[in-house]
Amino acid sequence: MEMKMNLNKNRTMKMKATLFSLCLAIGALAITACSKEDNNDREEETTFQAVQFRMAEEGFGTETELTRASSIPSAPALSEVGDCETETTLESEPAEKPTAATRGVTTPTHYTIRVYEGSTLKGEMKGTFTATGFTPDAGSPTQVMLARNHTYTFLCFNDQVTPVGDKLEIALANAATARIGRQQITLGTTDQAVNLSSKHVGVRVHTQLVAKKDIPTAVTATLQSTSNNIPQRVSYDPITGSYTSMNTGTMPATTNNSPASTEAKYVASYWGKNYAYTSTADYHYFLPTTDVTSLKLNISGTTIFWNPINGSINKLANNSHPFAANGTYRIKVKMKPAFTYLMSNGDVGTFKDTTFGGGGKTPIALIVPNQNMAIALKEIPAGIIWAVAKYQWTQTNTHKATNGKKSVFEEATTGKEETWNPTYSTAIVTGNKAKGLNTDFPAFYAAAHYNPGVAYTGSPVLTWYLPSGGDLGTMIVHLGFGENHFVGSTSYLYWYGHLVKEAFIQVGGTILTEEPWGKRHWSSSIIGGGSIYIVLPAIGPEQVDFAVSTGWLNSTDLCIRPFVSYQ
Repeated sequence: MEMKMNLNKNRTMKMKATLFSLCLAIGALAITACSKEDNNDREEETTFQAVQFRMAEEGFGTETELTRASSIPSAPALSEVGDCETETTLESEPAEKPTAATRGVTTPTHYTIRVYEGSTLKGEMKGTFTATGFTPDAGSPTQVMLARNHTYTFLCFNDQVTPVGDKLEIALANAATARIGRQQITLGTTDQAVNLSSKHVGVRVHTQLVAKKDIPTAVTATLQSTSNNIPQRVSYDPITGSYTSMNTGTMPATTNNSPASTEAKYVASYWGKNYAYTSTADYHYFLPTTDVTSLKLNISGTTIFWNPINGSINKLANNSHPFAANGTYRIKVKMKPAFTYLMSNGDVGTFKDTTFGGGGKTPIALIVPNQNMAIALKEIPAGIIWAVAKYQWTQTNTHKATNGKKSVFEEATTGKEETWNPTYSTAIVTGNKAKGLNTDFPAFYAAAHYNPGVAYTGSPVLTWYLPSGGDLGTMIVHLGFGENHFVGSTSYLYWYGHLVKEAFIQVGGTILTEEPWGKRHWSSSIIGGGSIYIVLPAIGPEQVDFAVSTGWLNSTDLCIRPFVSYQ
């Protein structure tokens, strides 16, 4: 801005600035200066200086300027819904890519522009921005008188914002589209730009379920308020830039469905180690000052782990957190399987019921859901042979599989029968035909007499046994959400072994799996043939391999993991 100024002491200078209409998608604020000679009122030469306006419409989340999602500081809110343990946190999501400040509005948008000096409104203009220019409304002022070297607050808002007195009001119905921009500028004596940048008044929020296993089906859910506390209308103070809730109401149960996960099964989470599977719902729009603690999530009609989920997560955050205008938030719900345990008193409960989770019960076995089968929390270490040397090359089981793979599914037997049923031993077996009572079969005997380390007071009496290939297949499918068939010529099954590993660790159990190739265990299963081939499952966190071998009958390198029938 250039201005010719006469510094003669007999003259005084009066300075005025004029805000003209915006043009070519940016505006020009013309500041005029005029001076009259005190003696003869002769008007001095007047020059104009342009102050450019640039209008940008920013995307959600630009207030935080994040490059990645960031958790709001707070401990996760813990809950149980169905067979899931949940941990819920609130995150600020990365900002949308904003419209560059040098670009005009790309679609016709009507704005009101106000200019304040302190708390005094100096003027107002209304018009429509387009990609090629700005058209003032008919009857709208085309100029506002401003003084140079003064500080002004420039306010812009679209038609989804309602002026009421000296405040602006926004209804919940307009939360997704209402925009307000507020910038404080000091007009100087050189060319400058006034960057008008409008931001969303509303807040967008969505939920995301995450799990360490795949989410196999779409999630049917609703989001609703916990009480009559959702802002329905807010008032904006252009002087302070703050929002105040004017009245509140309820949010009825509103559709919040989300799709099945699309990440690769097993490998995406490294076989259950990481939260890699996601199901993300669409956004809901709220007004600023809405608090996350005012919302709850209802889930129905989907199964992530064992059973259909029908219930509510009533607490989505531990602490109050009002949403900020233009924010974009993710309510992340970590879905964990609520593993169940057999307790020393005969009860069945989840982690929170155990002494490790804050309860008063002592767990002794991890239950395979819906199978009347549980797995000892502790292993019997390596050092025990399968049978004594006289049975090295002879068949001692009446039930034999064709090969190791078929011992798991098509020709599966049960370890309980092979440990305790005399008819499952061939005539060559001397002494007690029930191998669990015959010391010639140390692996069976040790499993049958497993001591969990605490007296069992439940009823009926527990029946511990050496598991078969079929029992281990049941464990893989029903406990570890693994494959229920072998693929091609492979002898292994994928499963979410890291989840199962966590289930043992969190209650002080011995790790069932071993990396990288798996921990070898004795099984009760053998396959047919002239010699005795024992199924020797190698249990790893990624896969369980059902190899078979002969000549291992008296090996001391394998450990034992007893199973138990408890009902």
